[in-house]
Amino acid sequence: LPSGRLLEYKYLIRRGGGEFDWETKISNRQCTPEGTLTSLEDGKFNEERAKLLNKDFVSVPRVRRMGRHFTDAEVSIEKSDSIYILSYRLPIITEWDEAKGKYVFQWLSFVSETQGGETHRNKVMRSMSRHGMYVVESLRELRDKCKVWYVGGLGLDIPAKYREAVTEELGSKFQCVPVFLEGSKARDFEDFCHDTLKPIFHFVHPTSQEVCVSFNNALDAGARESSRTEGAKWQLYCAVNLEYIQPIVQNFNDGDSVFAFDLELLMVPTLLGSRARTANICFFFNTPFPSAEIFRTIPVRKQILRSLLNADFIQFHCFTYARHFLSCCTTLLGLEYRPTRGGLIHLVFNGHHCHVRASHVGIDAVRLGTRLHEETVLVEQNKWLAKLRESNRQVLLVGYDDMEPLAGITLKLKAFRSLLQNFPVYRTTALLVQVAITLHDSLGNVLHSEYVDQVHSLRDEIDSLYPGCLELVHEKMAFTPRCALFSVSDVLINSAVRHGLSLVPFEYVLCSEVGESKKGSLLLSEFAACSRVIPGAMRFSPWKDEDASKAIVKCLRQPHHERSYWHEQQTAWCKNNTVLRWAENILDDMKKVRTTMVEMGEDVKRSASCRVGLVKSTYKEISSNALKQEQVFRAYAETKTRLIILDVDLLIRPKDEEASDARPAIKALDQLVEERGNYVFLLSNETRENLLKWLRNMRNLEKVGLAAEDGYYYKWPGSPVDRWDIRKEVRTDFKDISNVLMQQYAVRTNGTFVEDDKVASITWHFGNTNREFGQMQGKELLTQLKDTMAYLPVDVVMGKSFVRVRHEGVNKGTLVKHIVSHYNVRGGADFILCLADDRMDEDVFVVLRDYQHDVQYRVFQGTEQEVRVFLCTVGRQPSLAAYCLYTLDDVHELMRGLSVQTKRKMRDSS
Repeated sequence: LPSGRLLEYKYLIRRGGGEFDWETKISNRQCTPEGTLTSLEDGKFNEERAKLLNKDFVSVPRVRRMGRHFTDAEVSIEKSDSIYILSYRLPIITEWDEAKGKYVFQWLSFVSETQGGETHRNKVMRSMSRHGMYVVESLRELRDKCKVWYVGGLGLDIPAKYREAVTEELGSKFQCVPVFLEGSKARDFEDFCHDTLKPIFHFVHPTSQEVCVSFNNALDAGARESSRTEGAKWQLYCAVNLEYIQPIVQNFNDGDSVFAFDLELLMVPTLLGSRARTANICFFFNTPFPSAEIFRTIPVRKQILRSLLNADFIQFHCFTYARHFLSCCTTLLGLEYRPTRGGLIHLVFNGHHCHVRASHVGIDAVRLGTRLHEETVLVEQNKWLAKLRESNRQVLLVGYDDMEPLAGITLKLKAFRSLLQNFPVYRTTALLVQVAITLHDSLGNVLHSEYVDQVHSLRDEIDSLYPGCLELVHEKMAFTPRCALFSVSDVLINSAVRHGLSLVPFEYVLCSEVGESKKGSLLLSEFAACSRVIPGAMRFSPWKDEDASKAIVKCLRQPHHERSYWHEQQTAWCKNNTVLRWAENILDDMKKVRTTMVEMGEDVKRSASCRVGLVKSTYKEISSNALKQEQVFRAYAETKTRLIILDVDLLIRPKDEEASDARPAIKALDQLVEERGNYVFLLSNETRENLLKWLRNMRNLEKVGLAAEDGYYYKWPGSPVDRWDIRKEVRTDFKDISNVLMQQYAVRTNGTFVEDDKVASITWHFGNTNREFGQMQGKELLTQLKDTMAYLPVDVVMGKSFVRVRHEGVNKGTLVKHIVSHYNVRGGADFILCLADDRMDEDVFVVLRDYQHDVQYRVFQGTEQEVRVFLCTVGRQPSLAAYCLYTLDDVHELMRGLSVQTKRKMRDSS
């Protein structure tokens, strides 16, 4: 064609019977040829051709449809919505009524407001998070908007003959479904949770051999009986979790939401997700989550993480604990997480989408405010004021904690002793009222008896040195005297060593509205989660006596205007952030995310059908876009010309080059290339020498197309292994500059190195260092390289464990575009299979999706054939690929299946 001159042209359609039709609805096309080759973008021709051939033209999107963001979804809580609230204990007090001859029930809050708390035979029983029980019960307020059912235990061993009546009464009057555990089974379960799980999740490093034995799945035949009992505790834990989900499974309807609470139910997400396939599950942590160094000491650590990741939402009260959870996911499972618009953190685990949320719960400010204005509260307040006048004490300090080591009561008493020693003015004016609620186990025995003795010893010491300065209360106060005490105090001191959820500070703030309140200040341990959310609360470390005592003095001497200002801010926060609003926001987010996923085309049922954790199940049913091998085999059998593009890492890796499990895949590849019409390309970022070394056992290596160094060197199928083409000539000046910067990071980041043996690229690898530190250093290096290389013809990219600077135009995507163009000139392919597993392979998916969009049919031997395209990512999600596989075994299985199809076709043709 004449170069530089305007030409007009049209397309001629040739039907299968030999007839011809001109395109009619498009006027003459125009083009101006330049050089020896001109590429025309004639996308409209596909649509015109489809109409002439009476075929439906389906426009394939060039990128994966992402839909609207979840914050744009319009949802509301409806009366038809159902929520199951699953906790180890129901927020109900159960007692035997001798007169009526049956069990009677009351909501926990009704009892605590009158009798002083959760009691059994007048003893406060241990609980994983007693403040969490308040939150669980407060969710009853959602019943005004939707259906709410509670599922949990009663804390008593109900005889079998009464269970049916108890179930009926709880269901009809309280909308609760009880779970019955035998007494010994419940005790062993609680012992495991409180003696093993709770210390670890509260950052207590396990050192006892019993902790390890508790998680053993199988013990030696000669082990003693006591060891067998210890080793069965984890199995008991899983069995109890399974019992707790049964009522939900029996009554579940598609789309119901489930709220699961705390450490007793860690295995619920995977057990419930595998049975109630469309359940919208949110797991709540009312306890801390330990750092990766502590969590890794649990022998079943990965099993617990996998179970939690099968929830749709994971709710923490403090981002510190959410960060620890994310760090464990990264360290132990190699997962990547990213923040999303709207404030959630998103992870993808085996195709399942999980969101992490960090927001602290509040209290029921409306109901509390109503009760604070009752006359009985004012009466109790006057009693405390009279007591202070009688003892001539002007400064009142308050502590309200459970009697357990994590509460830090001994540290608080030592700080108070230091205060009296260093500030003599408070010896005659200050009074500390410490409420230390003694806890009991299921048998009624006092817990933490050694710690109780330490507290009593400190009390006796302070009383002997400074009489009248300390009052120690061992019983939980009822609502009225407790609020009255808070209202007349100057400071609430919380010295917790580690606290996941404490609602006492919120109640303390609102008690300032009672009568002649002092509007006291908050002094909170920096290890308490609530210290990060209450505005104006003074934080301190309880571990040094003198510093803690100075913090108390600073709080007492706070200027009046400053105290008033922060008190207004604290009151406004508590009234605005109620339990109901907190729960509504979580439920709203859950519904928005679920609605958005459906709009994106996700099959919610399929994506939740086989969640991997305790239950072993096949990966292939996890996600709606999992590649169905039978579809690939069918398309392979029906097509004539096939282009298969594979990342060589999916077949064999450097450490596996002698491994027996890689040989079947190589053998299958040898079989594939023997059939006429099959064109196989293996892509790699390694050098030619390494690539040929890895593939040296291939019998038909010359028949395979190869690409080394991200496509800088490539070889066509049928070419000798020593004949390589070069994509383009490059200048390597940029490598010197990049190397200087990369070496700086390599020196300062142990386990990293610079790879400089490629012609058109240089790479800094951080896969052998700490993952979080490597990611942080990699992002900083990426930014620095982009700024430095802004005016050079290079691309700076970051992969899963590396940062690479490559010459512009040298990547797998441009090579694949060249390969596709090459075969298009020769009639094109009607079957394309591409398998890749790295972020850098997204360029390949972009090119092939564009090809799929533009070419949906091709003419082969006078007949129209549909082009079948399968783009599949392996292990990594999300991706632009339309399909996914999850393991290398799946890839090898697919290759073996294609090999069987090839043998069958070759046998039939012969």
